[in-house]
Amino acid sequence: MRRILLCLLAILAGACSLRGALETMTAPEDRAFAQEVVERLRRGDQAWLQRHFDPELWAQSAKQLPQVPSLFPADAGTTEITSFQTSTSVANGATRRERRFTLVTHGGGRWTVTSFQTYSVGGPDRIVQWQVVPHETAPPELRMLDAVDRALPWIWGGLLFLVAAIAALIFWLMRRSRRRRDAQSGTP
Repeated sequence: MRRILLCLLAILAGACSLRGALETMTAPEDRAFAQEVVERLRRGDQAWLQRHFDPELWAQSAKQLPQVPSLFPADAGTTEITSFQTSTSVANGATRRERRFTLVTHGGGRWTVTSFQTYSVGGPDRIVQWQVVPHETAPPELRMLDAVDRALPWIWGGLLFLVAAIAALIFWLMRRSRRRRDAQSGTP
């Protein structure tokens, strides 16, 4: 229940949009890191990527990474975060942190969804999982974000109407109760 309330408050604080809520709930350094990962994958910056990948994943990904830049749109376009999750725990004095990002890059009528996960135990975050998928049409992640952003004003309007209706009902019931009490006591 607390998570739902927190999400609703974040959406409200985020200018009444899911994009705004993602912006509000994601730390600036996390957003910058996610954008940097996408940009480095897009450019094929092997040296930077190797420093940020888990060594085991780097060994597994060495053959695939040179092909990744061709999966992105040729136009610069835009890249936006469509999903972000983070969890942090402390056990035996060591802080464990896991983050999951999904970003959509759009340009020139093409889309690319980049997903990756980082993990750290008391040290720097390392990418432990990644995926880059090209799309010829808007991907489901982006369509869902757009649909929620279109629906939120109606949802907030409905909630505002509901609150106003409840307030009016309470006001009416109080006046009715007061009139009955006044009628029984004989006060005009």
